[in-house]
Amino acid sequence: MKINKILAAVLSAAALLVVSCGTAANIDGKDPDVVKGINAWNTREPEAARAYWAEVKDASLQKKYLNYITLFNAGNDALESTDAIKATNESKLLSACNTALTKFSAIDEPMLTLPASVADKGSKLTAERIDKLLAAGRVADASKMYKTAVKVYGSNEDLDKAGKQVSVCESIASKKTKLLSQAEKASGVEDFDAKVAAYKEVLANCTAAESDVNTLVKNSGVGDTTGVSSYAKTFKKVRQDVAVQLEGIYREKVYEYKDLIGEEFARQPEGTGSGKNGAFTQEDILKHYESVQTNIDKVYGELMAFAEKHSTNVSQDVLDDVEAQKKDLLAKIAQIKKEIADRKEVESRGKTVMPLMIGLFNPAPGSSKESQKSRPAKFSATKQKGEEYWWGMVSIKSGEMNDLVITMKDNRNIRVFNKNTHSGKDIEKKGLKDLVSKANKVGNSWPVLNASKALGSDKYFFEVQKGKTDSYSGEVVVYSSFITRSR
Repeated sequence: MKINKILAAVLSAAALLVVSCGTAANIDGKDPDVVKGINAWNTREPEAARAYWAEVKDASLQKKYLNYITLFNAGNDALESTDAIKATNESKLLSACNTALTKFSAIDEPMLTLPASVADKGSKLTAERIDKLLAAGRVADASKMYKTAVKVYGSNEDLDKAGKQVSVCESIASKKTKLLSQAEKASGVEDFDAKVAAYKEVLANCTAAESDVNTLVKNSGVGDTTGVSSYAKTFKKVRQDVAVQLEGIYREKVYEYKDLIGEEFARQPEGTGSGKNGAFTQEDILKHYESVQTNIDKVYGELMAFAEKHSTNVSQDVLDDVEAQKKDLLAKIAQIKKEIADRKEVESRGKTVMPLMIGLFNPAPGSSKESQKSRPAKFSATKQKGEEYWWGMVSIKSGEMNDLVITMKDNRNIRVFNKNTHSGKDIEKKGLKDLVSKANKVGNSWPVLNASKALGSDKYFFEVQKGKTDSYSGEVVVYSSFITRSR
């Protein structure tokens, strides 16, 4: 049902003719009282139809037509309620307009027309809501509301303008969907260069589409409306989002190189060493770390070549980060080389854990944050006859209170020292202090709290005492806070 003044006049005249002729009780399928009610509705007001429809003998037919009055009143009340709603309360205004459209749409008698004043008010309010929906990016909702409003209220200046707005925004939305689809397809390309080329093509399409959108809005006649102007501005975000995605691709590639450098530094020697029972000799360790340095230099060279090729797309802050990491790693390798070079002193320290150096720069696999736990230095022995002595190196940044923790597979005792024990000979002789915080010991984990201060250097030495069996194994890790993690 919609308002159409010419149709209303024709229908009213037809209804009067039917009534005045006093012919059969059912003319064109209409009960005479129904026809009288339709005439009263159209010529006076909807409520005027009640007296006639109340006389309809068919109970279901009477209920149907009387319900039309109820539906009209509910729809009209919804429109009238907007007078008391603040202009800033868009959700209530939208709800009221939707209620009116729902109620009026349910009046499925084509011979009934809405009063002109009601149709005009509904059209104006609905057109305003459509404008707001478009401004909020809800193009589909705005389109649905427009189509319903035209069916209910008919065509008029307000809804015609709203229809143009919807049409423009639907065209913009279609262009957005197409570009987003292209970007989605580009994201699935595996080859790096091909993916970059695909994204650059999408960016070029975005630029061309923006020009088309600007022309469309300018020539639409409704470009100055809030709905169209606001929605048109969101189109620029498509290009911005694609540009961000492309930037992310370059960043991910750089971080691949960065991760390779980190993984290479964390790499441990494969197989067994050349020493007795397959132990790693100092020469083995030196050779291993020299290969680590060689591989790091190779990856770093590849990264620099990539950065030069894509200089405008690789952020300097990322390169600075990688450069700092490389220098840090190489400095640590230099530390290891220096320690290994001092063979005589090193050989007196006992067995060497692997990897030799640990710290929070070398995160454990599966840790949620690099600052929580290092990768472990592992150690083990078989056919142990008495106490055995081990040593390793630890990197803790100055001022950080990281903890060093040695965890055993069994419950044998561990003592940790900050000086070379010379295979235990100096422990009692020099009165070396056991650094383990026994008050914070948890299970078979032996912690040295605030290890940087407790050790006083980058080396730690520990004693594995005899246990119930002649074999053992364990690991050494660095925690950001052992106490916090053990609670």
